[in-house]
Amino acid sequence: MVDRVIPTINSAALFDTDSRSDNVLAETDLAVFEAATTLGFMTITGLPHAADIGASAKHTLTTLFTLPAEAQRRLWKRNFEPDNPNLYRGWFPLHSGPTLSREGFEIGPDVVRDLPNPTKDVLLEPTPWPSDAALPHFRAVAGRYYSAMEAIGSALLASLSRSLGISPTVFRDAFTEGISTLRLLRYIPRDDLPISDALKTTRGAHVDTGLLTLLAPVNGALGLEVQAEQGHWMRIPAEEGTLVVNFGGLLERWTGGLIKATRHGVGAVHSERFSIPFFLEPAPDTLITPLPLAGIPPFKPFLFGDHLWATTTRFTENWGLSDLRPHQSDYEDPLQSASDPSSSEPVY
Repeated sequence: MVDRVIPTINSAALFDTDSRSDNVLAETDLAVFEAATTLGFMTITGLPHAADIGASAKHTLTTLFTLPAEAQRRLWKRNFEPDNPNLYRGWFPLHSGPTLSREGFEIGPDVVRDLPNPTKDVLLEPTPWPSDAALPHFRAVAGRYYSAMEAIGSALLASLSRSLGISPTVFRDAFTEGISTLRLLRYIPRDDLPISDALKTTRGAHVDTGLLTLLAPVNGALGLEVQAEQGHWMRIPAEEGTLVVNFGGLLERWTGGLIKATRHGVGAVHSERFSIPFFLEPAPDTLITPLPLAGIPPFKPFLFGDHLWATTTRFTENWGLSDLRPHQSDYEDPLQSASDPSSSEPVY
């Protein structure tokens, strides 16, 4: 690994609208933009809603994995338990992937607001919930966590809008009815899996396919590594009270390559490990068109929902489901992703 430093940015000025000065805001915007357009990774401090995304909240969320096996099975996605109604949201078990070392639970926006016409689109499917008796505070904590991450993501996109010189409504309107995903992950140790040198193939090194990912360390463990230069990897620091921010291939394409989507993955897992990434995603019917920036390579406009379904059904937990949601626009993959599902699968 190379001896470089992941930039750490105090982002407080993005949220403190009452007392911030124009100079401090401009400095913060510049720091965010420099990180986004160079390494494509940063850690941020000065976060709002600290208690809502702090250690106690993360502990409550990861208690989901203590549910008895039968209670877990009732939350499994339908491709793992045919009697269950949920297909897009919910639990994917350990046997969902070839390494048998990762399971997860995916939460949608219904944790904080009503879904618009949920029967219209599988991407608007409601989240299946554990019973309040089994996990009495889980849904409330998840709702506060989700809201906080949405607010942080929106502030970062507003900052990028200012730096790009585009209307803040471009991103803001897209996320008004966004379908962002809060993903809870549990890894178990697998000593037989190759480690660091094989990171690129065995631990899911990838570029995120979406727009913006927020990742908080859990119990001081992150394990994330980023490819700073070709063939050279460095570890992302994991400190309580910070968030790791990285940008996806769609945002890189949308901005004509100005914002960078960087390859990253997880190192060896020698003990049980939890991770809680948040993927900021716009509404499914958001039309993605080239931004009004000089030199943007053209691409055919498409609906975000079509892109999301085309990419998420390449992940192992959703493999083979692509035909269940026909494209709602004349979609061509703007990222020209590889057909291999492991090439772009986020593991975190």
